Amino acid sequence: MINQPKLKPSALTNKYELLKDFEITVNGVNVVVPQYFRYDGATIPFAAWQITFTPFHPDVMMPALVHDWLFYNHQVSRKDADNILYTLLCQNGVDNLRANMIWGAVRAGGKFFWDNDEDDNAYLRTLYELVRNNKNVDKYRFPPEIFNDE
Repeated sequence: MINQPKLKPSALTNKYELLKDFEITVNGVNVVVPQYFRYDGATIPFAAWQITFTPFHPDVMMPALVHDWLFYNHQVSRKDADNILYTLLCQNGVDNLRANMIWGAVRAGGKFFWDNDEDDNAYLRTLYELVRNNKNVDKYRFPPEIFNDE
């Protein structure tokens, strides 16, 4: 397995929170996920758990973290974000069959989650306020629209 993020579970929100910045370069793209970012693990439907993984399985947590951040910040295209997910799944020890199944499901359903809505932008503004003084703030690549929606 490659480097893994430091996470803290939150029973109240059923999410995990990143305890310190997580930086990784994959497919030539440097991604820095900010401390305090919260996500719900891998979005894997219950019916698929038997053939893939549960949402909080260690093999999918880090790839899902990076993919979710890329879906928020749009640092790369949706296709590139999905390909980064696939690469990270494989690098994290997921076999090719299950990595392809997850990648295919994300390619098919991700279009419904790609565009940030008002709640997403509000969350990003809140997160930005928490990290705005961090040395890596420019590396997080927050989307510009969160600064224009105020």
